[in-house]
Amino acid sequence: MQRLDKAILEIEDIQAIKPNFDEIKILSKDICIAAECIVFDKEWNVLYLITTNNKTDDLNNILEKIKAKWLSTQVYYTSKEWFDEAMKWYDQYEEQEKQKAAAAEQERIASGNYAIWTIKQVFEKRGTMDTWDFIMDMVRLSFQTWASDLHFQAQEDWILMRLRIDWVLQEILKFTHDDFKKYLQKIKFIAGVKMNIDYVPQDGRFSFQAVDTQWNTKKVDARVSFMPWLQEESTVIRFLDATRWISTFEWIWFSGRNYEILKRWVEKNTWITIFTWPTGSWKTTTLYSILNYLNNGKKKIITLEDPIEYELDGIQQSQINYNKWYDYETGLKAILRHDPDIILVWETRDKETAEISVNAALTWHAVFTTLHTNSAIESISRLLNMWLKPYMIAPSLNLVIAQRLVRQLCPHCATKRPGNFAEKSEIEEAIKKIKDSNPSMNINFDGNLPCAVWCKECNETWYKWRFAIIEAFEITEDIKALISEWRSEIDLYSKARETWFLSLKEDWILKMLEWKTTLDELRRIL
Repeated sequence: MQRLDKAILEIEDIQAIKPNFDEIKILSKDICIAAECIVFDKEWNVLYLITTNNKTDDLNNILEKIKAKWLSTQVYYTSKEWFDEAMKWYDQYEEQEKQKAAAAEQERIASGNYAIWTIKQVFEKRGTMDTWDFIMDMVRLSFQTWASDLHFQAQEDWILMRLRIDWVLQEILKFTHDDFKKYLQKIKFIAGVKMNIDYVPQDGRFSFQAVDTQWNTKKVDARVSFMPWLQEESTVIRFLDATRWISTFEWIWFSGRNYEILKRWVEKNTWITIFTWPTGSWKTTTLYSILNYLNNGKKKIITLEDPIEYELDGIQQSQINYNKWYDYETGLKAILRHDPDIILVWETRDKETAEISVNAALTWHAVFTTLHTNSAIESISRLLNMWLKPYMIAPSLNLVIAQRLVRQLCPHCATKRPGNFAEKSEIEEAIKKIKDSNPSMNINFDGNLPCAVWCKECNETWYKWRFAIIEAFEITEDIKALISEWRSEIDLYSKARETWFLSLKEDWILKMLEWKTTLDELRRIL
């Protein structure tokens, strides 16, 4: 602090003082006014005060309380007029606190690209922050960029922090290896895993508070995976936001024919509905939306999940645990003794699980499950390769849905460009196939393709948010007959086209012609 060589201060002395606003708050403004005393600095265990000495009783009471906290005081004196000048420091302190509160609120509600900018600002001041506060700020702000995952990936010279936004990884920051070690230990502590283990994979989870798109604070779950790497452990934090699953089919991207098919079949009391997709296609969103739609309190719904990502009221959920010999086969056998109406099997992985699911469907249960295939029609071959008999598949299966997530064209910078010969030929060929299957469909294509010019809203990526393209393969009576005859995928496809079946690519073309995405995105995914 600035040294004062006299005990009685004039106006110029007070104006020369640079008060420590962290210490001014020791005494409230009301107490300062009542006692005509203000703290303006602290050095070691010594508090520095200015007073008029007009309110000696109040002043002595303050000094005694300070002394009781094992602190010493250095008191300076001034007139009432000059003391009022010193009280302006409190006004400056209150204004500073308001600015800090406003900045903190802006940081709290930061979202999208502004959240990315705020992450970088927090990173710059990490040396002044508590380790816990820094990590939780980074996690919270990462979620508020609307990323699905936060990655800390070890490189030879750096630890890269990357965010998967709209399913594309973006590099945000770089940590040195030494700098990141303390943060890695804190993440392990938060996730509840063993902090001294770095040679085998570990999984943990935790919860935190963040804001949604309406700036409402909510609880968000995070699943954390640690994996040994050459330099450091690779760490991935996946955000599990229960509010992202919506209760209407329109919000899970079903429309037109696909909407009608899904709504018709999920309300049936029997048969199997299969969903197929690669990792990261938001199967949780689709499946939980369907369960939420069916959860009317009149049916018993039981799920087998690995893992349980969100808890759903009114639904009995069971967690698979292979370490305790609790697998899908064991769980399914137990479920059938609990008189369910609707069963969700998170993944059909083997013949035994598939057979029990089929038998459940044949005994008047509605079953939902998932497979990993490249298309809806390939699911039939996948079940046959599990050695399921065609005469069991045909009567039990009613619908297969294939789903892929694609990035949505940024509405702020979307524009159009003329398509080249190859692009126009590709689109015109797809339109011809669609019209051959469904002549009544009206499709307009003027030779222009959607594109973007880059802007801050989409972080110069062309895209903002994602949506799904859908392939709905309805198992009609004709299709059932072909399955029973072990017919090929080509035969199944040809028969499905007679009932206006659209492939993933064709659904994509239709949505692209609605200016929702681009041809470049189609080539990236399919």
